[in-house]
Amino acid sequence: MTIIIPKPVPANGNYAPFYIEDKLIYVSGQLPIKDGKLVKSAGENSFLDIASLQMELVTLNILSHVMTAVNNDQSKIESCVKLTAYLVPPDDFFEHALISNIASDMINDFLKPKQNHTRTTIGIKSLPLGSLVEADAIFKIT
Repeated sequence: MTIIIPKPVPANGNYAPFYIEDKLIYVSGQLPIKDGKLVKSAGENSFLDIASLQMELVTLNILSHVMTAVNNDQSKIESCVKLTAYLVPPDDFFEHALISNIASDMINDFLKPKQNHTRTTIGIKSLPLGSLVEADAIFKIT
């Protein structure tokens, strides 16, 4: 799978999109923004269709900030340490990992790490702009 990294989405508030401390890059929560707009529909517009596409976009936005942090030198990214995904699922949806696995798979395909990252997936009531998905991450750099 070839991953094309988009330009970074600017922060939508009073925060930094990423922060570097020692050998860690902390990426702020990312939304499924594409071409300046929140993507709200996909496929048959089921929760699974929309959330899956949103997670792909969120992951691309995370990777775009990481690549910016390392001046587009992918070799400086050692691994993803931690991924946290937030979902706004319907009451009868309990397969949160189906959505967060999309991000994990994309990050692993992009980095080909020696060790998999840790992850937390949380179902919540709402997210900014009405998104169904948001995620943040921590990466280790060389």
